[in-house]
Amino acid sequence: MMIDYNVSDHWSDGTPDWLKSLVSSLDRRHGVSTVLPLAIVVDEIMQWLELASGVDAWKKAANRDSLDRDIAQSVASIGSHLSAHISLELAAFRTAFAALTSSGNAVLSQPPGALRADPAWAALQTAAGDLLSALTTDDAVRASWDDVVDAAKDRTLLHREYRPIVELLFEQLQHRGVDAEGTFRGLVSVLAFGRDPDAIPLGELETQYSDRLDKARAYVGAPAAIEPVAVWLGYKGRAHIQLTAGRVSFFEPLWAVPNAEPGRQDFDHKGELWEIVKDGITFRVPEKAGEEREVETLIRVDLGNTTAAGALERAVAIVDVIFSVALHRSGGHTSATL
Repeated sequence: MMIDYNVSDHWSDGTPDWLKSLVSSLDRRHGVSTVLPLAIVVDEIMQWLELASGVDAWKKAANRDSLDRDIAQSVASIGSHLSAHISLELAAFRTAFAALTSSGNAVLSQPPGALRADPAWAALQTAAGDLLSALTTDDAVRASWDDVVDAAKDRTLLHREYRPIVELLFEQLQHRGVDAEGTFRGLVSVLAFGRDPDAIPLGELETQYSDRLDKARAYVGAPAAIEPVAVWLGYKGRAHIQLTAGRVSFFEPLWAVPNAEPGRQDFDHKGELWEIVKDGITFRVPEKAGEEREVETLIRVDLGNTTAAGALERAVAIVDVIFSVALHRSGGHTSATL
């Protein structure tokens, strides 16, 4: 039985050990598994198919054997519920992988791009995509959750057999565009305290354990909300422009921040900026001469209708590309820092 349940030391008398173990398994500070989650392995193989050299990567037996071991270890670590749910896609993927890796050197040496013409490449790419899609459905996530619950209730387990199952669940959530860290915190609130996922966990409610499990299962399998997402970034270093190019807009903070206040001069996205700066802390501009500026350029990145998880990282990547192109074309250097 797993005994690593240090998430809380305020358990009520009579709380079953399996619930403590289940909550503990969601605490990712307890170390990581040596087994790569299947979602990561499949994603890596898709990248290899698209970018990796034939001669330097796929042709080398050691590389192919390493990928094969990763697949085998990942598959062996998943639970029975998920195994049953993805059985067809997983079988097709393993068949396609075996077909490609057993091809001759003439095929394995083909470089990425148009010259990678043997059907075995496309077959594996399709099978990998189908498997990754199958792993990220609502039902697949719920199946992994059922496996986590089963592991917590299994009194025959002596070690942290739950760890790779939990890590796969975490990756499944991330691939769905869900805030995986936030979801795990929500699950702890539901399971340990009997509360709603977004409630402050102050005191345990007398919620039946079966109801907690039902609520947790529904919560973890809920798809990420698709909504309009825009990210505002503040940079040191002046852009010396105020313009909009496609989905990216540049603003001068000394002008934009004061004018974001209602009743002052209008400009695009004024309402959004006011919600950010009205506390007087975020993107604060100098009020006295000689006072150092915290930000010298504001950049708004419109990500369109998407999930909120990872929005900051995606927005920063877009701006980094813009800076890199500007640097390349100018032959100079950029000094903007986030």
